[in-house]
Amino acid sequence: MRPGPFALVAVAALVSIALSARAEAPSQDAAAAALLAKHRAFVGWQFGDGTFRSMRITGDVTNEKGETTESFVMLSEGLLYRNTYTLLRRGDLTQYSGFTGSIFWNSDINGFTTPVYGDLAKYRASFTVLEQEGTTELPATFVEDKTIDGKTVGVVRVTMTNGDPIDLDVDPATGAYVQATIDPGRSYHTTIHILSYADVVPGKKMISSYRLDEDTSVDTYRTFEPNAPVSDNELHPPTPTASWNFGDQQFFPISLTRTRILLEATVNGRKGRFILDTGASAIVLDDRFADLAQAPSLKGKSEASTLYGAVPTRVRHVDTIAFGNAALHNVYVYSEDFAASDYRGLDRAGYDGLIGYDLFAGAIVKLNVYESQMAILDPASDLSSARGLPMLVDLSEGIPAIPMTLNKSIEVNAYLDTGNPGIIFFGPDLVRKHHLKIMGCGNIESLAIGPITYESQMACEWGMAGSNMLLGYDFLKHFDFIFDYPHGRIILTTNKN
Repeated sequence: MRPGPFALVAVAALVSIALSARAEAPSQDAAAAALLAKHRAFVGWQFGDGTFRSMRITGDVTNEKGETTESFVMLSEGLLYRNTYTLLRRGDLTQYSGFTGSIFWNSDINGFTTPVYGDLAKYRASFTVLEQEGTTELPATFVEDKTIDGKTVGVVRVTMTNGDPIDLDVDPATGAYVQATIDPGRSYHTTIHILSYADVVPGKKMISSYRLDEDTSVDTYRTFEPNAPVSDNELHPPTPTASWNFGDQQFFPISLTRTRILLEATVNGRKGRFILDTGASAIVLDDRFADLAQAPSLKGKSEASTLYGAVPTRVRHVDTIAFGNAALHNVYVYSEDFAASDYRGLDRAGYDGLIGYDLFAGAIVKLNVYESQMAILDPASDLSSARGLPMLVDLSEGIPAIPMTLNKSIEVNAYLDTGNPGIIFFGPDLVRKHHLKIMGCGNIESLAIGPITYESQMACEWGMAGSNMLLGYDFLKHFDFIFDYPHGRIILTTNKN
């Protein structure tokens, strides 16, 4: 799944999806209406009919070996929800996601919560309506008959305001959905293979197990508690387990090389030199340094995707990481052996790790690239007088992404990666779809961020999917930034670079 052009999903849109659609008698052709009626009879209910006002579901995720890798608790009241995932192979740490009624959100292993914008919000809206049986009253069109695993199904496409379309593959004999494809043929194209339904109460069914795309992991709902009491507090994002002491919130020095932004930090009292990396979805220490800093490892194993392929990582607990006069306490980080894939460690310079997402997730970070300085501010700080171009930022993958325009007309999704020492990267999908005249590396015509346009920038083809691009340090050094992850935004200003 990949983020694309940005869209906000508000509660009014979701309410209209599931409730107003029925009253407005949406357009459904005869074949689509018949299949959806069959499905409604099969499950025995639909969202908004009063059957289930709230729900508590427990379940787990198993891998291809049948091993349980995660457990989860899903709480919902209407369309509002909070999901809690316990990572059984990463020290039983927890991650959260939810919908407040006005915005979708994520919380990471340190409990830092950031809003979700962009196509992930649209995808979640559609998935929620599918899961909560809100599809049968949506505007619908019959698409085709097709065969899945030897069974003929009818494909019905339903659409919704501010959500992705869904192709529903309906078994005409039973009315069960065999699979559902959200955002078919577009940036968030995802197929949910529905493996089973279960009775929540006699005669009232819900999806009870599924897997996504070609992933072999299976999500299984083990217990259902319909109309269970769910308090407002239980639906709120969690209180962070990590915490900040923001100190004097003044600028402190960082250093710039030709390809890197470097900063000093003190981990459990041990000073190290790190790469500032907005492209890292966590703080990642080198194993050697983490051992010297006496940061204990949690039980379990994990791995990270890198330029060198999948590499083993460990989760560690750190008491304090100090940046200037600010300090992050009680924080979980990852570690890996950077020397195993890069002789003498990062950049062959033996840097002590990458400072990524969790520096930004619970704070406002001002980065003056031209002046080589940084400040860490309380998220409650007033930014109303800040100069620059404010933009909503997609943080769904732990890496900031913003909408940009390539060659004056091509809408792209640009990841801002200060840890990438290169320039601009794009993938073969953009070349094929828009007939870009670049083979390997070359100069693009233009790249615009709002009213700011850069021309003749060097770009290279490298592994990016869809309409995504990766902007590295060589491009980003032209800007100073205010990263405000807690509110899902950044403010950019051009600098003298």
